[in-house]
Order: sequence, then C-alpha cells, then structure tokens
Amino acid sequence: MVTLPSPRRRGFVERAIAAYCAQTYANKELVVVLDDGPVESKAAIIRHIAALDRDDIILTQAPAGSTLGALRNLSGATARGAVHCQWDDDDLHHPERVERQLTALLESSTEASALSEIMQFFPATRELYWTNWGAAAVNVVPQAIIYHADAPISYVETGDKARIGEDLELCERLAARGQLSGLPGEPQLLVYMSHGANTGSDDFHAMLARDLGLSQGLLRRREAFIREEMAVFDLGTGPVTVRGPKGAAFILDR
Repeated sequence: MVTLPSPRRRGFVERAIAAYCAQTYANKELVVVLDDGPVESKAAIIRHIAALDRDDIILTQAPAGSTLGALRNLSGATARGAVHCQWDDDDLHHPERVERQLTALLESSTEASALSEIMQFFPATRELYWTNWGAAAVNVVPQAIIYHADAPISYVETGDKARIGEDLELCERLAARGQLSGLPGEPQLLVYMSHGANTGSDDFHAMLARDLGLSQGLLRRREAFIREEMAVFDLGTGPVTVRGPKGAAFILDR
C-alpha cells in the first residue's frame, strides 16, 4: 500500500489498514510505503501502526520525489510474499478479497490477475454503481491487480505514466504478453471510492460510472446479492442509491 501522508488521507489509510487486518486469508503481510508529506501526517500514521502492535505490517519511507511507479516497486522490493496484491489506501476492501483473488490467480495460467468488475461509490451524492470493466482498455480494473512476485513484473518509474496510470500501463504490458487474467462476478471485493481527491479527475470517475455501470434492470435482478455483500461495508449514515447510468435501481438503507 502506497500512501501520501496528509491530514485528509489519514482516515483513508487507517480504514485500509483495518480492512487488511480483517482479511480472511491468514498468511499475509502489509507493506506500507510512505511518500513524502507533512511531518505530522507521517508521524500520525507511524503512531497508528505502532499502536496496532502487529509484526505483519511493515513500514518504509520513500525517497523524496519518487514517482508513483517507483513507490509501487519499492513496496514490491520490500515485500517478502510469493504473491503481491496492490492495496490502494482509499478504497474499501472486502474481507475475502485476498483469499478469493489469490484462488483465482493460482487457478489461472497467467502471471497476474485482476478484478473485472467492482463497485463504485460517490460519498458526496451517496450513489453506488456496479461497474463492469470488460469494455475498458485491458478488460480489468488495474488497481485490483494481484501477481506472482517472481514474474518479470514492474511498474514504470519515469515519464508521465509513472505519475498517474502506472497500474494501467503495467496491465497493458501484461495483456500484450497474454499474462493477465480477469476475475468476473465478484464486484463486492473492492469498492472504488470516488471521493473527489483521487488521482484521477472527477470527470474521469463520472465517465467510469456512466460508461461502465450496469443497467437498472441488471441491478434489480442482482439486488439480493448487492444487499448481502455490501452489508459488510461502512458507507456512512443515510440511504445509498444504487444506480445505473440512466437512473436509480433501488435504495440501500444505512
């Protein structure tokens, strides 16, 4: 997990660490890479991790000026596991995410696997979409990647794509070699939080919901599944509107 220490992201980081701790898969570790940021924000994250008193959370600080791609490679170089899983600091992660994605990877013949579908939540409007990335550039969600550590995989460290879109660039190279598989039908494993301070622009997030969102009809047919699986997440107080690109499907009462 790579994070930019800042007052606004502190809550995201603590939530992502809690989601890691709640994973059903036992043989795991979390590598937290701190990018350059305010001293107090860094100190707050360091104190939080120390208070957890866990030997499976490893903290490292990156050199100033590192690109996002370089930060991700640093996390991989620090990790000791045979499989690496990208763990973004501002998303919501289902307790079974690691277990189910690891199973899918091991059952595939590819170096890497990623979710083909995820949920997307807009906290400001309290709208929830089910997005299918089958029509996207690489047919999977780049940030939801898991891969074998001994595969020849690395993120780009220089240029514009090293600063934004580094995971997409990695997936494009894997797909070109036929070494990227997708896991469909498990959108609940990751909730993409479109909170307004993402790496991608607000327009980009709106486009994803509009172009990749399932229709109202499909959402209604899968209502029971959505209600059951989303119950594990804290989406805050108040009703959540489950929407398709053309309108509301139903309401989740929170």
